[in-house]
Amino acid sequence: MRLQTRAAACALALFCSSFVLEAQDWTEAQVLEKFASGSPYARAAQASVAAIRAEQAGRALLPNPAAVASREGAGYAAFFQLEQQLPISGRRGILREAGASAVGAAEAEGADVLWRLRTDLRTAFHRFVAAQLREDTLSSGTRELDEVVQILRTREKEGEGSRYDRLRAERELAEYHSQLATAAADVAQARAAVLAYLSPDVTISRVSGSLQTLNRLPAAEGVIARALARRPDFLAEQRQIERYRLEARAADRLRIPEPLAVAGIKRGDVSPGVTHTAVAIGLTIPLPIFNKGQTEVARWTAEQQRTIARHQALERRIKAEIQGALENVRLRQEAVGQYRREVDPVGTDLSRITRVAYQEGEAGILELLDSYRVNRQARLRALELELQAKEAQIELDRAAGEEVQP
Repeated sequence: MRLQTRAAACALALFCSSFVLEAQDWTEAQVLEKFASGSPYARAAQASVAAIRAEQAGRALLPNPAAVASREGAGYAAFFQLEQQLPISGRRGILREAGASAVGAAEAEGADVLWRLRTDLRTAFHRFVAAQLREDTLSSGTRELDEVVQILRTREKEGEGSRYDRLRAERELAEYHSQLATAAADVAQARAAVLAYLSPDVTISRVSGSLQTLNRLPAAEGVIARALARRPDFLAEQRQIERYRLEARAADRLRIPEPLAVAGIKRGDVSPGVTHTAVAIGLTIPLPIFNKGQTEVARWTAEQQRTIARHQALERRIKAEIQGALENVRLRQEAVGQYRREVDPVGTDLSRITRVAYQEGEAGILELLDSYRVNRQARLRALELELQAKEAQIELDRAAGEEVQP
């Protein structure tokens, strides 16, 4: 009985802990950590690098030896020997270095894929945050208008209010309800967009985050310098250039023949009825007359030139992307600040003045409902501007290859 009680208690504790985990608000850091540790995208990138590493390691292996046994019928002669190619050209060492560069390029390409997916996940996360804030704003407006409707219903029953005011307020409340239903659908869609990047066992109800952006933008020169030193796609091109240079060197070593050494024993007749066994050695030297590796050298040289050109184009694109992203963030931040400075004080005064005027009979229900509608639209518009500024900052982080700090 005691063992059963303990087992039941453990099961209850696990159930409660999993419920609390699912019910908590997920932060951006928690979502990104879950993506890095359990996402199938991360496993795919690691497997791709492992495949390249194994492939390149195989190219630098020694050729397998061969065992040969033969017997001649015209007189007794039997050979038992081993054959092994001698790697004297130094080509294997160069291939080993080229393989290391190829693995480094694959690692950088995998890191680039994960970084882009990570920035896409951050964008989806903050759209989830914005969808929740939009739903909360509409819920707050709905509760506020519902209070007005309740007051109008009470006044109508007491003979102090008109039926038109109550019906018009209820019609406005229905509009709020329809927008709230749309906002709830947007939240569900945003949640699905975030979960698409995570493992299937992850469940997220709500997220907790802010749409706040950098207080001060850094100088473009510093961001560009760090991006050229950190961006995975830029580093991948650099390592591919080094790889192709080494591949061309290795192909050029095909001009140096690598002999085939043969060693073994021979047993045969030396005279009628007399048989002896002796050591047999040989050396086969291929003559590089037709194939000197010239086509392979030309191929890898062309690959290197193409990658150098792509590397230079990527450098110019990185500079342009960062400069454009910084300007985009600055303009978005200014738009948010200007809108709040111009709208927030006016909206507060407008609502207060309209409520007082309606209570004193100087304004009708239409003016009161219009003030509520304008304030709601202003809050939603400010939220939209904040999301645009946050997405612009995430795009800056993507272009910089790191989360930019002031």
